[in-house]
Formats: sequence, C-alpha cells, structure tokens
Amino acid sequence: MDRFASVTGGLDALVDSGRLTGYVCGVRQDGRSRIASGGTRSPGGPALDPDAVFPLSSNTKPVGGVLALRLVELGILSLDDPVATHLPELSAPRVLARPGGPIDRTVPAGRQITLRHLLTMTAGVGWAGEGSPLTVAMGERQVAPGPYAPPMEPDEYLRLLGALPLADQPGRGWNYHTGSDVLGVLLARATGASVSGLVAEHVTGPLGLADCGFTTDPDRLPTCHGLGPDGALRPLDIRSRFDRPPRFESLACGLASTVADYLAFLDVLVDGGTVLGPEFAEMMTTDHLTPRQRADAEGFIGPGCGYGMQVEIRPDGVVGWAGGLGTIGYVDRRTGRCAAVFTTQSFDVPGTADALDSVWELVR
Repeated sequence: MDRFASVTGGLDALVDSGRLTGYVCGVRQDGRSRIASGGTRSPGGPALDPDAVFPLSSNTKPVGGVLALRLVELGILSLDDPVATHLPELSAPRVLARPGGPIDRTVPAGRQITLRHLLTMTAGVGWAGEGSPLTVAMGERQVAPGPYAPPMEPDEYLRLLGALPLADQPGRGWNYHTGSDVLGVLLARATGASVSGLVAEHVTGPLGLADCGFTTDPDRLPTCHGLGPDGALRPLDIRSRFDRPPRFESLACGLASTVADYLAFLDVLVDGGTVLGPEFAEMMTTDHLTPRQRADAEGFIGPGCGYGMQVEIRPDGVVGWAGGLGTIGYVDRRTGRCAAVFTTQSFDVPGTADALDSVWELVR
C-alpha cells in the first residue's frame, strides 16, 4: 500500500470510529495533485465530495502574506515604513505598562508599527492571554481573535481596535492573529481597492484558483461542527458567512477554498511561482523571531519551530499553517511536495487533531 492510501485508510478509520465526520485530503508535486475524500457532509448525510469548499479560518493568513509581499515587490508598500501613513488610528498607540496588566495603565509606544511587524505578528496587537483585561476588552468590542471575520466595516474595526492599548511594544513580543486583520485594512487603503479584488488580481487570478475566495456557493460547503457546552457536536453557522460578500474581508480567517486550490497555492511558498519573486518567497518562509518572540509563540508554533511572514517555519524545511475550523496545509520547500487535510470539525472536537496530524506523513 502506498503512503497516500495508508493515510486515507487511517482517516477512514477515524470516520468509521465516529471520531471524524468527513475529510478531504490531497498531495501535490510537480504540478500534479492527488485528492481523496471520505465520510459525509454532515452526520448521517450524503458522502463528502473531493471538490467541497471549506472555511479556511487561519489558513487564510498565508494568502495574506503572499499578497502583502507582492505589493511590496511592486513598490506599492515598504516593509519598514510606518503603517500610520494609511492607518492614522495606529499613529500614536499606547502600550500596556505590563503585559497582561490593566488596560488603563499604559506607556507610549517606543516605535511605530510597520508592515514587517504585521506580517511577523510582532506589531503588539493580537492574542493577549486567556482572561486578561485586554482580551476581555477586545471581546466586548468584538475585535478579539477568533475563527470568523470581525462583524463590522473595516473603518469601524480600526477605530475600536485603535482605542485599545497594544499588548506589547511593537517589535518586542509576539501576539497572534489580529495583525493579519489590520494587514487587510492596510492593503485596501494603500491601494484604494477591496481586499477581495487584491486577492483576485494578485493571487487567485494568476494561479487560476476559481474556488478560493470570500464567497462561495453555500451548497458546496459541508456542515462544520464544533463542541457544544454539553460536549456534543453542534453545527456551526458557516453558510451565512460565505453566501454573500462579508462586511469585513479578513486576511486572518475570511477565505474559503477547496483542497485542490489550496494545494496549488502552497506551490507559491516554494519559489514564488507566477505571483511572487523567489527572493520574496524566501523572505516569507524564513524565521524572523527573536528568542523572546519564539517563547511568546509557544503553543501556537511547534517545538523548535519559528515563524516567518504568516507561516510557521519548521526545522526540516516544511512551512505552512493550520486553521481552527479543522484545516491544515504545509509544503516541503526542499522537495516541492505539498499536502493538505481539510475536515468538517473544529480543533476542539476529539479526533480532529489526529486527522490533521496525518499531513506530516503526506508531506514527506
């Protein structure tokens, strides 16, 4: 039995045991993809098709990284210019006097936030720790990190976020997620275009990715599940998030895609393909973290791993990311072999982690 068949056999066993409702997985190398699916679109429902469209959640972030670096390559933006040129809401940020401390005890930021900071999650915005005052305040304003796009217009999002202090000084710590949403607002304002238009013009269009976008036919979306308060599976409201253009086109978590399209996208992380110069692909997939930032990222990145520009960097040359709604995609830059596993259940459901871990066998 070959490796791909062995992996799909293991995924089918998770389905048969009731630990996984459905999956689509695939590998790609030398321009050719191999894709398989198993399980059902919903518990007791019809079989899951290989061309099903899944919410990418945080698997959106690498797409945002490629887009941003393409605009740098074109000279539209510079990595080290202050983002306040286009985001005045962040022109004079305050910073928590103590990480995790009260939000009314702040000091001035010691430097301006740059695009480089946003791409590497070192801007000082983002996950501030479970139960911290800043995390609570972000949740109350609906600008906290999560698997879904902010439920407001981009200008309102920046107004609310900019009124809160940073979790850390720009360039010092590592805080997950929020920088990617700020990134989308920056790119749109700097170009005068929509985020969806930029993604289509510079990434999905040139790559021919017809099924990767901010909207999709809801009938192609399987029913995604998370855990309810009672520990039982509960359906998540995914369809309404993709059946019409969203108010906020999130580069943190807003895209949906098929496995086939995402595999083709992962090719870009090897050498840039048709959308990015090889030097920028190399920059994106190089670890940019300091030892302190790497410690801050513990639990988000694996042991011994680093973080580049919107992707995890593993010691063996494998780069990529995962999404909290049960998707994962990585590529081995040495061999060009890409792998992705998309499931119909979020990370908190028992069995999802086992399914996603099969990507490591597929990518080798």
